[in-house]
Amino acid sequence: METLDEVWRRFAENECGTYSPLYASICRSVADDPELLELVVAAPPSGRQPNVLLAAVHDVVLSGLAPALGEVYSGRAEPGRAPALFREVCLTQRDRIVRLLETRHTQTNEPGRAALLAIGLGVIADMMGEPIGLLDAGCSAGLNLLIDRYRFEYGEGRGLGPVDSPVTIACELRGAAPVPARLPTIAGRLGLDRAPVALGAEGDARWLLACVWPDTGRLARTAAAVDLARRHPPRLLAGDMVTDLDAALDRFDRDMPLVVVTTSACGYLTVDQRRAFLATVERRARGRPLAWLSTDAPGVVEAVPVPPGIQRAGPSGAVMGLVTFESGTVVGRALGLCHAHGAWLEWATSG
Repeated sequence: METLDEVWRRFAENECGTYSPLYASICRSVADDPELLELVVAAPPSGRQPNVLLAAVHDVVLSGLAPALGEVYSGRAEPGRAPALFREVCLTQRDRIVRLLETRHTQTNEPGRAALLAIGLGVIADMMGEPIGLLDAGCSAGLNLLIDRYRFEYGEGRGLGPVDSPVTIACELRGAAPVPARLPTIAGRLGLDRAPVALGAEGDARWLLACVWPDTGRLARTAAAVDLARRHPPRLLAGDMVTDLDAALDRFDRDMPLVVVTTSACGYLTVDQRRAFLATVERRARGRPLAWLSTDAPGVVEAVPVPPGIQRAGPSGAVMGLVTFESGTVVGRALGLCHAHGAWLEWATSG
């Protein structure tokens, strides 16, 4: 309890910031509310992260059980009411909230990150050729595996992907990011996750949407991506992204250039697990063309240097990194700074 209030204050400042003023105000109010902190501290460790309580309350909203807060979340009511209404939902729906804190964990499958991956895949295809295989480790519902079904708008007339896609993702490019003329052909794709989201299950699909912050403009886009995934289900494998990585890699043709992607998944691993992940990728790269494309918080992927200027990236800043294996040597490059949910990409001058 002595440290949990500070966790929520830091989350409000460093994670929400100006990106989600709604959640920033709620988090500050939770930090000052002993009763809500007691609710959080009673949860298992995985349920104590601010994201989980925020998602649990959003799940209640999406279920139609908190219409007043739903009006605020949709932008149709005064946002200043959010902290009090959030508290009311926590207390009046306490049993449901506690159950979610005990059984759910963060499932952030943000299709906006695919706009970043599209640029990175173009770079890798130029290096290794195509068609490529695509393995999304820590894939959640596997929405990023539908990358060639999305439309990306990068500004200044630069676009990529089918213009009639039901999912359009805007990403501001800063610097000389190389937008490919087309995405490389993906001949095989697979998602690996400890608990892949079953989009056919109403509760699982709703939880995925509940993990989306309501005032960031991402909810409708994610819902459209979920509908697309229901029509074109990606192939998913249930397993640990570290200990079952070998089994996932075995599903691909050995002669096919393979790209392993991780998007904010490594931040949930311990340092030892991250190193074990890299060791497996490095070992498997000795027998095939393989690259690792990541987006994560600065310093999480140790093989990728933190580019200069990270301070200006703000609280939602991340690093897009590329790890290749050249003559038996691990080579990590920072392709650029990026927004954690794909809103912008600032290309590194040496990228």
